[in-house]
Amino acid sequence: MKCTLKTLALSLLTALSLNVSAGETELSYAIEDAAFQTVTRLSADQRLKELKNIAFVRLSAPNGAAALKLESNVSQVYESALVSVPCDLRFVVHSSHDPEWTLIDEVFDQAADFDSYNPATNPKLKQLKLADALLYGQAVDAKEAKDGSRTTIRISMRLIKVATAEMLWGGVIEGSYDDVGPDNEQLNLFGRKAIEAAARDAVAKLPANLDGYGVFLLPFDGPAGRAMTQTFLNELVAAGRHEKIRVYDLPNGGVADRMLARFLRERAGAETGLNESLLKKVEAKAVGKTAEGKMAILTGMVTSVRVFPETAVDPTGQPVNRLTGSFTAARPNATRFEVVADLKIRDINDKFRVVAAVGAHGTYEREIGNDISDQLRSFVTVRNCVVALLIVLLVWFVSRFMLRVR
Repeated sequence: MKCTLKTLALSLLTALSLNVSAGETELSYAIEDAAFQTVTRLSADQRLKELKNIAFVRLSAPNGAAALKLESNVSQVYESALVSVPCDLRFVVHSSHDPEWTLIDEVFDQAADFDSYNPATNPKLKQLKLADALLYGQAVDAKEAKDGSRTTIRISMRLIKVATAEMLWGGVIEGSYDDVGPDNEQLNLFGRKAIEAAARDAVAKLPANLDGYGVFLLPFDGPAGRAMTQTFLNELVAAGRHEKIRVYDLPNGGVADRMLARFLRERAGAETGLNESLLKKVEAKAVGKTAEGKMAILTGMVTSVRVFPETAVDPTGQPVNRLTGSFTAARPNATRFEVVADLKIRDINDKFRVVAAVGAHGTYEREIGNDISDQLRSFVTVRNCVVALLIVLLVWFVSRFMLRVR
C-alpha cells in the first residue's frame, strides 16, 4: 500500500507528539523569515543602492499583542534575524548602543501608533549621522494552520531617508514557517529504523570526490525532514566520513545559521553565484576547515513512503479493548516500512552546480509470529464470552423444546 509521507508522520507512527498549536518557537521562525524577506526586497531595489547604513528602529505589535504570543519580543527577534542575513547592506541596531539611539527612540515614542508617525514633522532626525535611512514596522497579524503545519505573520514595513524625511520604500512582508515534522526521537520504532536505514544508504553512496569539501547541511524537506536531517548527520559520523567531509549543521544552529541556510537555499534555487563580499561571509563560517574553494550545500527530500500493512492489529483484527477487543496485547502482523530520499550536493563556488546526487532507500521489516496459544487466547474477550453464552443458552432452549415435542 502506498502512503504519503504525511500519513506516515501523522497517522501510522503512533508515537508522534506533534504540537498542533503554533507556539512561540513557530512564530519566532515566521518573524525571522519576514526579516529575511525584508532584506531580500531591500537588496533587490535599485533605488536603494546608494544607502550604506540602515538603522532598524523597532517592530511594533498591534493592539491585542498577546495574540502574537511573543508580545514585546517581536522586535528583538526581528532585529536578530535582520543582522544575520548575508547581504551587502549594513544594518545598525540597538545592540550597538550608539548614543544617537536616544533621539530616535524619543521621536518614535511620541507617535501614538504606527500610522500616526510623520517623518516630515521631525527635523531633528535629519541631523542623524547614525544611518542613511530608518527602517521600522508594525506586525499586522499572525495566523496558524489548524493542524499546526504552517505559521504566518504579516508585517508592514517603511524605510525613511534621514536627509529628506521622505519614505523611500514600504510594503507588507509575509513571513512563514512550515513544520518539517517530528524529531527523530519522536518517531516510533518502525519509522525511526526505516529512516536510519535510508540515512545509512545515503552515506554509503556519497561519492569520493566530496572529500575535502566543507558541506553546509540544510534542513531536509518533507513532513519527516527534521528526523531525516538529524539521522543523516548521525550516520555520517558513525561511518567516519565526517573526517573527510566537514559538515556544518545549520538546522540545529542559532539564528545566524538559520538565516545562512535560508540564504543558501534561495541562491541555489535561483542558480546564481555569490559576489565577492557575500562569498567571504560564507567562507568565514568554514574558515580553516576545508580545502580552498571547496564549499557545497547539501539538500534533501524524503519523497515517498510505503507501509505494509497499513495498521498493526491483534490476531482478531480488533484494537485492544477489554470490552470489544482481545485480552491479549496488540500483535503487529509482518510490517514493512520503506523510505525513499533524494539528496543533492551543490558547489557554492560554481553557481551551485550539482556535483553529486544520491538516491537513498531504507527498509525496516519486523516479523512477530502468532503461535496457536496466542490465537486461542485472543478470542477470550467479553464480547466473545457473551456471544458464546447466548449460543449455549439458545442450544439448551432448543434442545429442551425438542424434548417436549417428542
